[in-house]
Amino acid sequence: AELLKDYKQGDKVIQLRLEEGKELEYCLDPKTKELPPLRNPDILVGENDLTALSYLHEPAVLHNLRVRFIDSKLIYTYCGIVLVAINPYEQLPIYGEDIINAYSGQNMGDMDPHIFAVAEEAYKQMARDERNQSIIVSGESGAGKTVSAKYAMRYFATVSGSASEANVEEKVLASNPIMESIGNAKTTRNDNSSRFGKYIEIGFDKRYRIIGANMRTYLLEKSRVVFQAEEERNYHIFYQLCASAALPEFKTLRLGNANYFHYTKQGGSPVIDGIDDAKEMVHTRQACSLLGINDSHQMGIFRILAGILHLGNVGFTSRDADSCTIPHKHEPLTIFCDLMGVEYQEMSHWLCHRKLATASETYIKPISKLQAINARDALAKHIYAKLFNWIVDHVNKALHSTVKQHSFIGVLDIYGFETFEINSFEQFCINYANEKLQQQFNMHVFKLEQEEYMKEQIPWTLIDFYDNQPCINLIEAKLGILDLLDEECKMPKGSDDSWAQKLYNTHLKKCALFEKPRMSNKAFIIQHFADKVEYQCEGFLEKNKDTVYEEQIKVLKSSKFKMLSELFQDEEKALSPTSATPSGRTLLSRTAVKPAKAKPGQASKEHKKTVGHQVKLHLESLPFDRCFVFLYRFDEKRAVQQLRACGVLETIRISAAGFPSRWTYQEFFSRYRVLMKQKDVLSDRKQTCKNLLEKLILDKDKYQFGKTKIFFRAGQVAYLEKIRADKLRVACIRIQKTIRGWLMRKKYLLAHLGTLALTSVHLPLTRSFSCESTFCLLMLREHKAIIIQKHVRGWLARVRYRRSLKAIVYLQCCYRRMMAKRELKKLKIEARSVERYKKLNIGMENKIMQLQRKVDEQVNAPRVNGQKSLIILGSQDASCSYFGIIYLVTETMEKKLVEETKQLELDLNDERLRYQNLLNEFSRLEERYEDLKDEVNLMVVSGLKDSKIMCCLWTRQELESENKKLKNELNELQKALLEKSSPVVTAPGAPAYRVLLDQLTSVSEELDVRKEEVLILRSQLVSQKEAIQPKCLAQILLGFCRLLESQLQSQKKSHDNELEALRGEIQSLKEENNRQQQLLAQNLQLPPEARIEASLQHEITRLTNENLDLMEQLEKQDKTVRKLKKQLKVFAKKIGELEVGQMENISPGQIIDEPIRPVNIPRKEKDFQGMLEYKKDDEPKLVKNLILDLKPRGVAVNLIPGLPAYILFMCVRHADYLNDDQKVRSLLTSTINGIKKVLKKRGDDFETVSFWLSNTCRFLHCLKQYSGEEGFMKHNTPRQNEHCLTNFDLAEYRQVLSDLAIQIYQQLVRVLENILQPMIVSGMLEHETIQGVSGVKPPGLRKRTSSIADEGTYTLDSIIRQLNTFHSVMCQHGMDPELIKQVVKQTFYITGAVTLNNLLLRKDMCSWSKGMQIRYNVSQLEEWLRDKNLMNSGAKETLEPLIQAAQLLQVKKKTDEDAEAICSMCNALTTAQIVKVLNLYTPVNEFEERVSISFIRTIQMRLRDRKDSPQLLMDAKHIFPVTFPFNPSSLALETIQIPASLGLAFISRV
Repeated sequence: AELLKDYKQGDKVIQLRLEEGKELEYCLDPKTKELPPLRNPDILVGENDLTALSYLHEPAVLHNLRVRFIDSKLIYTYCGIVLVAINPYEQLPIYGEDIINAYSGQNMGDMDPHIFAVAEEAYKQMARDERNQSIIVSGESGAGKTVSAKYAMRYFATVSGSASEANVEEKVLASNPIMESIGNAKTTRNDNSSRFGKYIEIGFDKRYRIIGANMRTYLLEKSRVVFQAEEERNYHIFYQLCASAALPEFKTLRLGNANYFHYTKQGGSPVIDGIDDAKEMVHTRQACSLLGINDSHQMGIFRILAGILHLGNVGFTSRDADSCTIPHKHEPLTIFCDLMGVEYQEMSHWLCHRKLATASETYIKPISKLQAINARDALAKHIYAKLFNWIVDHVNKALHSTVKQHSFIGVLDIYGFETFEINSFEQFCINYANEKLQQQFNMHVFKLEQEEYMKEQIPWTLIDFYDNQPCINLIEAKLGILDLLDEECKMPKGSDDSWAQKLYNTHLKKCALFEKPRMSNKAFIIQHFADKVEYQCEGFLEKNKDTVYEEQIKVLKSSKFKMLSELFQDEEKALSPTSATPSGRTLLSRTAVKPAKAKPGQASKEHKKTVGHQVKLHLESLPFDRCFVFLYRFDEKRAVQQLRACGVLETIRISAAGFPSRWTYQEFFSRYRVLMKQKDVLSDRKQTCKNLLEKLILDKDKYQFGKTKIFFRAGQVAYLEKIRADKLRVACIRIQKTIRGWLMRKKYLLAHLGTLALTSVHLPLTRSFSCESTFCLLMLREHKAIIIQKHVRGWLARVRYRRSLKAIVYLQCCYRRMMAKRELKKLKIEARSVERYKKLNIGMENKIMQLQRKVDEQVNAPRVNGQKSLIILGSQDASCSYFGIIYLVTETMEKKLVEETKQLELDLNDERLRYQNLLNEFSRLEERYEDLKDEVNLMVVSGLKDSKIMCCLWTRQELESENKKLKNELNELQKALLEKSSPVVTAPGAPAYRVLLDQLTSVSEELDVRKEEVLILRSQLVSQKEAIQPKCLAQILLGFCRLLESQLQSQKKSHDNELEALRGEIQSLKEENNRQQQLLAQNLQLPPEARIEASLQHEITRLTNENLDLMEQLEKQDKTVRKLKKQLKVFAKKIGELEVGQMENISPGQIIDEPIRPVNIPRKEKDFQGMLEYKKDDEPKLVKNLILDLKPRGVAVNLIPGLPAYILFMCVRHADYLNDDQKVRSLLTSTINGIKKVLKKRGDDFETVSFWLSNTCRFLHCLKQYSGEEGFMKHNTPRQNEHCLTNFDLAEYRQVLSDLAIQIYQQLVRVLENILQPMIVSGMLEHETIQGVSGVKPPGLRKRTSSIADEGTYTLDSIIRQLNTFHSVMCQHGMDPELIKQVVKQTFYITGAVTLNNLLLRKDMCSWSKGMQIRYNVSQLEEWLRDKNLMNSGAKETLEPLIQAAQLLQVKKKTDEDAEAICSMCNALTTAQIVKVLNLYTPVNEFEERVSISFIRTIQMRLRDRKDSPQLLMDAKHIFPVTFPFNPSSLALETIQIPASLGLAFISRV
């Protein structure tokens, strides 16, 4: 609304005018006297990010969402780190693969809000920061959480791909139908509501491709199995089973209609409109098969589910108040027992009885009918929960990957805050979980704000935000609601009423968040962060204990049905709340089995088994990283409630408490430059902005200056916008005033001059009145004479005209007759088509013959001489009509011929495109085959390594056996020493000691010899390297030598380390020697016998240890020396080959002593035949030097274009001359394979791909030109015709080369696209080529890419420079002009498609000024085409959709005439694109107007009959079919000489 009258303090009423034009008197609240909240300026209405709003309050948020959802049809909006989505309840075309490709690789703030943007941000942060990510999807039932989670997973599957051939992404997506069937149900708000929380971890490998997934489930609503409210259903799987009951394989389940079973008929709504449960069952079974759940397991699942349904129909009859019974041979129970494989008597007994245990004895007690029904329902819930967990485990096994997981992205799909008319234990658990999530969310938002302030060095003031810790304490703290509930569950006679009284006594009037309803003693109220919720206490204890009798479980455990017994075999393990299943999934909703006898310490265990305690445990480990929220529908009250429930308004409040609006200095200067005078503009932008703000905003607390941004309090941007708008309005009024004054002055001066002219003419008129009468008589006579002359002259002119007309008609007839004869000759040549058109024009020939006969009669009939001219004219008219008919027939035939030709051309293009796509797929499969081949080779190599390891192990076993032999020898030596009993043996000078020293010395000498050999070889390598290192030594040789040197240095270092270790060993031996001498001295003091025994024992031990150590060292040294010798031999051989190759590559001018090679001196006396001869053994060298090792840049600059192609063809000619088919086939195959290898190795280099595309085409043209076929020999010289191939027809190889050229062209297009892709959006859309035209909008928390050019930012000049580079490279390589045109056309198509796609996905780019920028950028590209003489390439036409989109942004969009003009102008845009641009159109200044909804509807009505694609985005990956028009060469083959730089000295000219 707009104020009509200024507000003054004390006014009780405000005069307002609403947007619709109505006037309103708004009465203020007499108590608070609060004014209505202020509206944001137009520039901020409809903003992508709610935090970018200057005024942040609930009405502004709702209005912004309404404008985006209702007016612009945009369902997504950012709110800081949150993505807010409004469920449109219809399928929108914004989730296709083209949209995924558009968002892939983009920054989150650069595109319009979308779930794909959040998924891309998570994927990018996982890859960039190497941190696991999580996404939380929250909202009320029916908000679209599950669908949105599926879209996120589909995005990951599309952008990453799978690392294996098992289609992991398909399995991840296939898990959704299974989980929906067993975990989703119809509620009053949603036909497909998820009744459990789901957390899926999508695993990625090191290359960030999907390799597997893992699922965890939370809060399964088991009570739905046994009870459904009105208009609700049980889980879908039960109704799918009932709908498929007639299938042959389901006959044994004995199912029927859903209304027959108690567990499926309670809601009274067994059918969902538009859903066929039988078809859904087919989808469910298909998904199970895809995930590896075989048919037997599937039938086992359905058998258990059918048993649950039959169990629900089991009825009880009361015998008395405390006991009940089941009728004999009760059919539902009989079917249940048959399906479950259990005894009827046991199950019927334990359904009506329970076992009680005391300290001394155990006895069986009957139970009442109500207790029996509750026990039956508890058993059904328990079986379903077990089955649910079993299915989740098997899904996880199918999604599990054998490849090691490097990182993961988690998607948490959990229902949000819930409040109903009756809220029970389920809503309590859900809302408790949301309280915990909200606490983490608030802390995360607060932390982000703090980090932003600290990064910009803004003084940090504590922001007061809502902390829901008191509410969490009320629920989970000691003596909290959950604690009291668990305590009551342990009481023998605990009840819901007694628990409610405990709650009142503990918390009422002591906790502000806890209240008691006025009219109830069995309910309580909790003030949650979102709303007050009243919970009914009835059923809390039973649901929290979730108890099932152990005797019933034992009956099921003893089942003959194997799958059922598997569900319960690990009961005790599953009951432990800290245990996890083998898949790592921690269960939340488990069922506690009540034991027959209490044991010591049972109280603590029972406490852990309660559902409430499990909820508390698992909420502590919930992931949190980023969150997006889904609203139920756009209803103001529900929207506000959900915005509060999901924390969006709290996020806004936290932002508003600080500095919500943030501008960079450059953006602020560009926007508010109009508020500055010329003298205020300084070179320092930061100081300029400071000076301006100090003048405009006096309160310095309203803004802060950071390092790179200016921070504003709420409302300040709106204030600045008002000042700017007022300044512009004053300027507009001044311009209008000046122009209007100039126009009025001009009008006045004209009137003044006219007045002066009339005044000067008035006096002479009176004097000349008498003369005028005489003059009038003379004029009258003259006029009459002129009339007579006119009629005479007209008669004469008519006579001449008739005579000329007759002559002209006669000439026309003669000329037409001549042309008709010529046309007749052409028509006779085209006999077939004539015959066809004769059939189409039956009877036309008869008419022509009749006319001919009449003409003949008129010519032959006698006539009077006076009528001869008439007869001639009549015959001429008849012949004219005759030839006119022939002309009409011919023209019709020509038109149809042109139409058919066009249609055939279109069909040909389609076939060509289809064929080239097949070639592309073939090349991809070929690359895949090569990769697999390399992997197999690696596996073979690893197998060889394994065999080497086995050899080493075998060698080790041999050494161990030798070691045993040495030990035996030592034992013999010990015996000999004992026999001799000589103390001298152990002395240092003893023979044994000397032997060991000799062995050590020999080992050291051997080591020194090996080291010397290594050093000698190293010096030889260095000297060889210095000897062959001339100035022209290639860079790769230097790198190789450095590599060798580094390896030798590392080997030297390792040997030095080993030498040092050996020296240490020698030192230790010396120390040991000294110690031995001391021991010897001590032994001398002992008695002789003891002395001998001690010294001998010690010496034997020492010798054994030393011998083992020395043997081990010797073994290591031998291995090392052998390895070094082998490596040095290999390296020496490689260096020798490189030396030879390098010497061959040295040009003749650089070798002084060598004579110049004869190949470089053309001998005039010899007549060359344009052939090159080479030996068969030199073919690999030819391919290596001419293809594999050739550098395109040197060839393109110094030599003739296409030289490699000419050389290869001349070699083919010589092989053809020799009639050697094997040589021809081998050379052509090696050439094609060599080109493929080069492109695989350097396929991302534009020069390389362009070079080989040019040479492949030239080679193809040579094969055609010299093939001997007449069609290709027209432009040849006689000499060239003599060079044609004589023996072989290479048409098949021409086809292979053509296919190769197509593959190279497609690779060239991909390289072009990869180079241009980062430049297009920045240069064509974001950069302001015309400075000052585009307005800058205030950014939100999601910062967009600035339109101001910074260093490293791509501009339009960057794109044009890159296009110049492409064009010059292709021209240097001698690429065919027609092929260059096709490349340029494809390049311009990619540029236009990417630009238009981004325009359609960015609301901030759809403005009048941006349309002007785009038109200017397109004109610059057209100018480039004119400069390069490429206007006829068709490139300009590919930009037509972008040009029309820019015009659409600039044209007037108000009246019906405007709509008609838009429809006729935008013929290259689809209806969806036109409507999207109009919906996104956003005024940047206040003088622009938004497009009305009625105008958009008018456009849609006018375009409803247009038949075009419903796809929104252009296919930027589309590649036009390429053709290679024949382009003969005028170059004579005999004049081509081979430069020495190519290293082809082994080839000789013939």
